[in-house]
Amino acid sequence: MSQYDIIVIGGGHNGLTTAAILAKKGKKVLVVEKRDVLGGIAAGEEFHPGYSTTGLLHDTSGVRTEAIKKLQLENHGLEFENARADVMLLSKDGKSINIQSDVDSTATAIKEFSEKDAGAYREYQAFIKKVGKVFDNLMDNPPPDIDVEHLTMASLVVLAKKGMLLKGLGNKTMMELLKVAPMCVADFLNEKFETDFLKAGLAAPALYGSYAGPWSAYSTINLLLWECASKSNVKGGPQALVDALQKAAEQAGVEIRTGAEVEKILLDNEGAVSGVRLKGGEEIHAKKVAASCTPKETFLNLFDDFEIEYELDYWIDKIRSRGTTAKVNLAINKSVQLNGKTVEYARTGNSFDEMEKAFDPVKYREVTGAPFLDIHIPTVSNPSLAPEGHSVVSILVHQIPYDFEAGWSADAKKQLGDDVLKELEIYSPGISSAVVGMEILTPADFEERYTLTEGHIFHGEHFVDQLVTRPIPSCARYTTPVSGLYLCGSGSHPGGGITCMPGYLGASMILK
Repeated sequence: MSQYDIIVIGGGHNGLTTAAILAKKGKKVLVVEKRDVLGGIAAGEEFHPGYSTTGLLHDTSGVRTEAIKKLQLENHGLEFENARADVMLLSKDGKSINIQSDVDSTATAIKEFSEKDAGAYREYQAFIKKVGKVFDNLMDNPPPDIDVEHLTMASLVVLAKKGMLLKGLGNKTMMELLKVAPMCVADFLNEKFETDFLKAGLAAPALYGSYAGPWSAYSTINLLLWECASKSNVKGGPQALVDALQKAAEQAGVEIRTGAEVEKILLDNEGAVSGVRLKGGEEIHAKKVAASCTPKETFLNLFDDFEIEYELDYWIDKIRSRGTTAKVNLAINKSVQLNGKTVEYARTGNSFDEMEKAFDPVKYREVTGAPFLDIHIPTVSNPSLAPEGHSVVSILVHQIPYDFEAGWSADAKKQLGDDVLKELEIYSPGISSAVVGMEILTPADFEERYTLTEGHIFHGEHFVDQLVTRPIPSCARYTTPVSGLYLCGSGSHPGGGITCMPGYLGASMILK
């Protein structure tokens, strides 16, 4: 029987981050990964002979510089830019606006359609910059300890500092933030802008991975969180990040085992963690286990019935994780343009009405025939992902329900692929005839391949009640009621996406 200080379940980017930080502090760490490849939803994979993606998700704008510096990932080949990648907002009438990290350049592009919106965009970004320090402090640190029965002076000081940050915005900005935070993102942006496809494109990140439409209350918070966190770009996408994390972990002494599926978290006679048992019967012992898989997978599937407290089991089961995202990967035998332009990232949406209509069927376990798309063409910057002159188009398809009433049969998946191509034809006429290969992954496929509960790409919905006390209040600070068990995945604060932050903060709490 092997013995380690800490076992990390899951070799995704958060699991690798946790493992590398712990190993650099002298801990003997083992990472066990169910799949034969590392990276989880950040893993780039070949989906058609000669054509590869850079990850299931492709937005690296939220990767935190703290994690990069802590692990010295640039020494392991990571190229990191302190500016997010440009993204093209597409309109069905052939118009487009390029949203850049440079506010003035973006405002100039918007001015072609609306002088009012150009000025409004400058004001919008000025507001984001002001409130950013509040959101950054909240999301880049462990959640405050708000256990009123055991409040310490240190906890009170942390809470007071956060209150002072809010007050430090000044009365006008503070009151505006308090006003807009509960708003739906449609009302928030309708107050500022008049161009429909601009509003829809700006709002899109607030709805990605959410069981929500643009008129859902509190969706503005998701937009503000994304805008404030979106600051960077990893060259080569999520797979490049995973490659650097693996090198950093191995250099620090982390042992990594792929094809090693955890069947059960083991407990000793006192109810404390004692290790894990792999599928096949092998037991590996450690006094601490850090789980980067979803909270529901951790507590509901890796313990025997009645082995954990009823109240913990009950509240974990109540976590909302209704997947609403699918993925379509296309192998294309030519270069691809969208609305007549070569771009690497693009979003569709067109209008709030169309986005809301796409969400409506989800509530009734149906599938829209006109989803909105988050498009990545990685071969623009990395032509080696496809044969010479060919392209990979990697599309996150939104408002696609996990629990489709009719079931995700082969015919249903084909229909989804046809619907995506129909939408894509609007922006790139003739692209359907250039498709030489296609991979269609529904939320149900995400659950099967990546062990994502209900196919949710963020391990649980991003909504106000599932953010700061994520996943539930008793597990919000990475520790859990099970002695020796910690959480370090996207189901923990500050949430999902490619950020490294749950793994980074989870490791810091384990070391405490």
